[in-house]
Amino acid sequence: MTYMQITDPGWNTGVALAYYDAITPFQLVKRFQVHGGLNGFLAWLDTGGVGAPVDEYVVEKFIHDPNADAADLSGVPIEGVIAHLAHIEEVPVIWQTRSDKSGLIGYPESAKTKAQRQRVRFDFLERHGLFVPGTENDDTNDCATHGLVSLKRRKHMPTLNFYFGRRAA
Repeated sequence: MTYMQITDPGWNTGVALAYYDAITPFQLVKRFQVHGGLNGFLAWLDTGGVGAPVDEYVVEKFIHDPNADAADLSGVPIEGVIAHLAHIEEVPVIWQTRSDKSGLIGYPESAKTKAQRQRVRFDFLERHGLFVPGTENDDTNDCATHGLVSLKRRKHMPTLNFYFGRRAA
């Protein structure tokens, strides 16, 4: 089994633990919504974090949105903590951007707003039993998305077949 910690860092940080292997598709084990930015994340780590050793980290990396009124930089120090943990543990970090979430299934032309695109992703997660309702779970739902996108890009066949019903191109 390969265990991945998936993190969507910010003032409210979503964290998920998932696993996969040569015959097992992406399996979401547990999820956490960590509040309080860096201090909250550090306190959460001090209480045991995901509670298991991980083989890889998948992390949404902050990219400044020039269209945003103000940049929320609270996730940046958390990225540094994860990079440091990965260095100490000698495990890889797979960095993704916010826009990488579109790699899950793509968006129809009708999904023009951020909320509409999120609904498309969350409907997909719900069809596969990976969605938890409520805005307080948006970050952990995004973690499930990032985990699936990571394995889809690596052409992990059990995940492709189970979630997308097709073979890698």
